[in-house]
Amino acid sequence: MNLKNAVPLAILCLGLLFSHAAAARSLVIGTISDESVKETRIFLPFAEYLAAQLQEEGITAGEVRIARNIAHMAELLSRGEVDVFVDSPLVSLAVRARCGSRLVARRWKKGVAEYRSVVFVRRDSGIQSLEDLKGRVIAFEEAFSSSGYILPRHSIATQGVQLAAMSGPRAERPADATGYVFSGDDENTIEWVLRGLVDAGAMSLRGLKRRAGDDFGSLEVLLETESIPRHVVSVSPGTTAAFSSALQEALVSMDQGNEGRKVLESFERTTKFDAIPDQTLDMLDEFEKPVTALIGGN
Repeated sequence: MNLKNAVPLAILCLGLLFSHAAAARSLVIGTISDESVKETRIFLPFAEYLAAQLQEEGITAGEVRIARNIAHMAELLSRGEVDVFVDSPLVSLAVRARCGSRLVARRWKKGVAEYRSVVFVRRDSGIQSLEDLKGRVIAFEEAFSSSGYILPRHSIATQGVQLAAMSGPRAERPADATGYVFSGDDENTIEWVLRGLVDAGAMSLRGLKRRAGDDFGSLEVLLETESIPRHVVSVSPGTTAAFSSALQEALVSMDQGNEGRKVLESFERTTKFDAIPDQTLDMLDEFEKPVTALIGGN
């Protein structure tokens, strides 16, 4: 080969090399939390596993990014600084409303694909309906809990019940509405109801049965919500259809191999991922507007 032909060939090779290097990048998995160190430790093995499965898509490493709140996560997804977002479906809907992210998979957590929330009271309270909660107090878990606040509050609102925020369970109760407070965790919610500190509580039905133990028989359920997925996986709005398809394939095949099952178990005892049923997607679409109005996208 003479020098005249060798120079263009070398330039072509260098161009291909630099093009490949430019395409190679990290896969960034994100979620929302105020415990960044803990969440990073939980999510990193999952991110690294997916990165290894997506090498043909130009992925060379896995990273984790923790957002402060819904608005922050939407911003990260919009800018392409987060590729994949894993969180509860209602929070994911609020993020989607702000940035156009897309739901691509359902996460089975601890063997459970979906859950429903309940509003419950003491059986001897004399409270027989949501209307009886007027002038009384209900305890939710925390403002960004899908099962312990967003879902039950949305269901309560559809029944025409007016809610008013209170500074604490011993604060003055509203006369023309149902007061609500945040307990901080489900165990507190149950304890506050049992002790009469509040009149009602809200959480997932499964969580109530598990945490109430022998006290479950002394409680009565006033309201059961619709079932929604435990968690969902979203992708950033700029993600191509080809990459979304490759990611979904990597997710749904995780439970089919020893390495994938090991990573799933370490990822908060995830059982598997699968496609979100069309009926569930339709229901979530209906939830997006009222849920976003409820939590404000913050």
